[in-house]
Amino acid sequence: MHRLLPILFVAVLSACSEPPPPTLNLFRALEIGDLDQVKRHLYWEDAIDRPDSAGDYPLHIVARTNRVSIGRALLEHGADPERRNGADQTPLEVALANGKILFAQMLIEAGATFDPQRLLLEQAATGNADRDVHTFLLEQGAVIDQPDAQGRTALHLAIAGGHLDAVSRLIDNGADVNRVDGKGRLPLELARQPGIGPDAGTIERLLLRNGARANR
Repeated sequence: MHRLLPILFVAVLSACSEPPPPTLNLFRALEIGDLDQVKRHLYWEDAIDRPDSAGDYPLHIVARTNRVSIGRALLEHGADPERRNGADQTPLEVALANGKILFAQMLIEAGATFDPQRLLLEQAATGNADRDVHTFLLEQGAVIDQPDAQGRTALHLAIAGGHLDAVSRLIDNGADVNRVDGKGRLPLELARQPGIGPDAGTIERLLLRNGARANR
């Protein structure tokens, strides 16, 4: 009987340290930032690399809200920082698209692929004008006037998308308003192309105020 006591004591201790099963759906817990419930899911080995109905994985969900502690917990339990969601975005791209620099830094430290130049071009193309995101990418080595394989700089991409705020942010950060793209077109020529969108006229005036030329 005495030999059984240590075994029983260890069993009781183990049961006491074991968290109860989660009482909240994993995706709901992620959305509201309930770290306790998320840790319960992780302890009970719920799948953390399965998407929700919108195609987002757990890391994508918390990347939008800057919940770094939950992100770390997910990564420690094997969440893939390179996995793409239904919109073909990595968690890092989602974090930057939502201006969540701390979460982005955490992902980079965890080994997420980080190409600041590519990301600057992508953010410009999608119209992201977040000051902190642009500053972060430039500080990490992105060059504002470095073109992509088609000769388009971040400014060209923002203009082509009709993204007024992104155009303004790039000009504020020193983008060259007279650099031609891979087809030899000036930014002002791009702004005057059909299909730019409702802000085309404002983009054109913004370029002119900042010294854009109409002719090469």
